[in-house]
Amino acid sequence: MGYNTRPAWRDHYSSAPDLNNALICKTMPRDRFAIILSHLHCNDNSQMLKDCKDKLYKIRPMIDALNKKFQEVYHGTRELSVDESMIKFKGRSVLKQYLPMKPIKRGYKLWCLADQRGYIKKFQIYQGKDEELNSKFTGYGLGEKVVLELTEQDWGTGKIVYFDNFFSSVALLEKLKTENTYACGTIRTNRKGLPGNMLADSQMKRGDSDHRFSNLDIGYWKWKDNKVVHLVSNFHGNETATVSRKEKNGSKSTITCPVAVKNYNSYMGGVDTADRLRALYCIDRKSPKWWHRLFWGLLDIAFVNSYVIHGLIMEQTTVKVFRRSVTQGLMTMKDVSQKRKTSTTNTSEGGPSKRRKSDYANIKDVRLGNRGIHWPSFVENRGRCEVCSMKKFQSKPHSKCSHCNVFLCVNEKKNCFAEYHEFNL
Repeated sequence: MGYNTRPAWRDHYSSAPDLNNALICKTMPRDRFAIILSHLHCNDNSQMLKDCKDKLYKIRPMIDALNKKFQEVYHGTRELSVDESMIKFKGRSVLKQYLPMKPIKRGYKLWCLADQRGYIKKFQIYQGKDEELNSKFTGYGLGEKVVLELTEQDWGTGKIVYFDNFFSSVALLEKLKTENTYACGTIRTNRKGLPGNMLADSQMKRGDSDHRFSNLDIGYWKWKDNKVVHLVSNFHGNETATVSRKEKNGSKSTITCPVAVKNYNSYMGGVDTADRLRALYCIDRKSPKWWHRLFWGLLDIAFVNSYVIHGLIMEQTTVKVFRRSVTQGLMTMKDVSQKRKTSTTNTSEGGPSKRRKSDYANIKDVRLGNRGIHWPSFVENRGRCEVCSMKKFQSKPHSKCSHCNVFLCVNEKKNCFAEYHEFNL
C-alpha cells in the first residue's frame, strides 16, 4: 500500500468506484486482512518478564533479525555515516522524541549506520537515558556510545566513518584509531581536548583555515566558509582542495578548503539518502498500537535496502517500479479477466507478429525470479499455452509452471517452459 494509498485500509475494499482497489480485493478478502492485522505480533507477550526493562520487547525479534540480515547480505561502501533518522508517530509513547530540525519532527528516533548508496547496515531505536546504562562502553557519552556500538562489527576492516558534531569528540576518535578504524566529523568547540591556540574568527576571511595535530595524530581544523566550521579526523593530513561556491550576485567562485572538509561534505549523506528513498512511498498508516508504526517503518527500511541491492545486481530502476515488482511478485497471480493488447500486424516476411515479452501475464521478476521453485507440473484440465498464444498458435497442454501458474508446453516437440523462463538449454 506504500505507492497506492487510501485514507484508510478498508477503503481498498470499498464499493465506491473512486476508492475500490480491484487487485487487492482479488488477492485477499477484507476480513482475512483485518484478522491478520488484529493478531499481528512480533513477540510472545506471555513470555514477557514482570521486571522487563526493554521498552521494545514487543518488536525486539524483528529488530534483531533485520540487523543481523542487513549485515550479512551486503557489506556497504568503504565510506559509512552515522546519523539520526525518524519514524513518524504523534501518539502517546515514552519513546516519542521531538527533533525540530528534522523533516519529521515527532516520532521514534533511530540511530543509523548507512553507506553512500543509502543502505542502512545497522540501526538502534532510542529508548531514552535508561538505554545508556546497558551499554558496554562505559566512560563515554551518549553520542560516543552510539558510534562505537554501530561500528563495532566494522573495526579493522578499512572502513571510514563520518558523523556530525552530536557524536564526535577527541576521545571517540582516539578510541576508533586504536581499533584501526578511520573517522572524521564536525565537532563542537566546547569538547574536551581541543587546542586553544587557533586563529580567531575575526582574523579569518572566506577560504582561510587553521589546523593542529595532537601527539596521537588527531587533526583539528578550523575553516571559514559563510560561517566557521570545526572538524576533527584521525586519518587526514594537512592537504587542501578547492570547492565551488555561489556568490550573492549569482556568480560562482572557487575557494580553498581542507581535504577533510571536502570529504565530509561528500560522504556524510548516507542516512539522508536512505530517508529520502524511504519517504517516497512509505507505509504511512495510523494504528492504535504504538509499535505498529515501528513495524511499518522498519518494513520500509527493508524495502530501501532491497532496492539498493537490486540496483547493484540488476538493472537500475525507480523506487516505484521496484515496489510494484515486489508487490506483484508476492501476489504471483494472473488476472485472467484482463485482456492483453497484442499486435495484429504481420512482419515484413509475412509471418506472425513478433512476440513481445512485456505482454506475458506475469512480470519479468516473477518469471525469472528465484523466490519460488519453477517446476513443470501436470494437471487434469487443459489450458492455453502462454508462449504459443503469443505466437498465434493454438496449443492447450496439460503442463503448467508450479510457481507462475500459467500453462506451458513441455513435450518432445517443443519446450515452451524453457522459453518462457529464458533458460539456456
